Amino acid sequence: MRVILNKAERLWKIPQPALGAMHFTEKRLEARNVELIDLESLSPQLPQRYLSSEIQAQNSDQQSTAGLLISLSEKILSHHHSLSNIELDPLKEIILTPGIRTTASWLAMGLLNPGDSAAYPDPGLQYFRSAISLADGVPKSYSLHESNDYLLNISSLKSAAHKRTKILFLNYPHNPTGVAVDYYFYRELLKALRFANMLTIADCAYIHPGNPDPSGPLQVKNARRMVVELHSFATSFGITGLGFAVGHKDAISILRTIQTSQSFSPSPSDLLAASALLDKADEIFSSNMEALRSNRELLSEGLKKLDWQVKGGRLVPFIWAKPPFRSTSVAFARRLFAKAGIRVAAGSDFGENGEGWIRMALWRDEAELQEALVRLSEHSKIWQRKFRP
Repeated sequence: MRVILNKAERLWKIPQPALGAMHFTEKRLEARNVELIDLESLSPQLPQRYLSSEIQAQNSDQQSTAGLLISLSEKILSHHHSLSNIELDPLKEIILTPGIRTTASWLAMGLLNPGDSAAYPDPGLQYFRSAISLADGVPKSYSLHESNDYLLNISSLKSAAHKRTKILFLNYPHNPTGVAVDYYFYRELLKALRFANMLTIADCAYIHPGNPDPSGPLQVKNARRMVVELHSFATSFGITGLGFAVGHKDAISILRTIQTSQSFSPSPSDLLAASALLDKADEIFSSNMEALRSNRELLSEGLKKLDWQVKGGRLVPFIWAKPPFRSTSVAFARRLFAKAGIRVAAGSDFGENGEGWIRMALWRDEAELQEALVRLSEHSKIWQRKFRP
C-alpha cells in the first residue's frame, strides 16, 4: 500500500524562485546552439594560487579538527578588519558555521516559539522568510524603498516593534541593490532598539575580511549584547559551506547546541584553506574589487546605452537593473532566458518591492558580459512589445 505524503503547512510558506529550473527551455537553447550565459549565480572562484604552499605546510602539522577550529576562530578575530579592534572572546562569542542561510534557520529555530515574529527586509533575500517560517514564526516584512535609497527607516521600525517580535534580520551591503551603510547608521539603529529586547541578526556576506575600511554593526560600542553578525567564506573566498557567526554570546551558545545535535563538523581542508586565505585577505580583496569594478563599468555602461536604469555598490558582485519598458520581472526574466539565453534573477524573487527590477551577476568573464550586451541589443525590440500578463 502506498503511503500518501502531504507537505507540512510551514513548507507552503517558503517562497520559491519564480523562474524555476527552465530545463525544457535550456534544451531548446542547446538545439539552437545558443550557449547559456548565467548572470544569476554569485559565487566567486576559489583563488587556488594562494593555497598550495600554505596548505601543504600546515598539513604537515597534523592538527586536529578541534585545534583547527580554535585556530581559525582566533585568526578571524585578529585578521578580519571589521572585528580586529573589538574585544571578543574566541571561545564564547564566535562559532564556525555551515553558511549564512543554514545559520539563520538555526537561530530562528532556537529563538522563536510559535506565534513569535521576526522582521525581514523587502526587497531582500527570501531565505530570511524561509528561516522564520521553518521555525513556525510569523514573518513580518519591512519595506525598503528606492526613494530612500533602500535604507531602513529606523523610526518606522521602532514604532512597529512588538513585544513578540524577537528578531530583526538586517542585510548591508544590501542584496539585491548593493546599497551600503556606515557606522553612524548602525549606531542610530541600535540606539533606537536598545529597549526592544530584539536580537539583530545581520547578514554581513559582503563585509569582506580584506576591506581596510569596513563598517559592521559590531563596531558600535556594546553592540555584541544586541547583535549577531553572519559571515560567509563563500562570498569572499569561494569556500562553499563555511562561514562564521560572531556576537551575542547567548545566541552563539544556542548555535553551538544546535550544531552539536546536527553533528556539524567542517572539513580540515576547508579550515586550512580559509586560514591560508585570511593571511592573503588584503591582496585577494584588492584583486576581487578591481575585477568587479571593471565588469561593473562594462555592464552598467552597456545597459545605460540601452536606456536601462542601473544601481549597484562597490562591494557586491552584482548590479540592480531596471529595463526601460513595462513588464513584470518574472515575465521579462523568462523571455530573456528563452529568447537570448541569458539567466538573471527576477526582482520579484526578492519581495514585492523588487518588482520591475532584475539582478545581474558580475563574476563572469569580460567576453561573456560583452556577449550578453550584444544579445540584449539584438533582442531589444522583442522586449518592447506590449506585454499582457
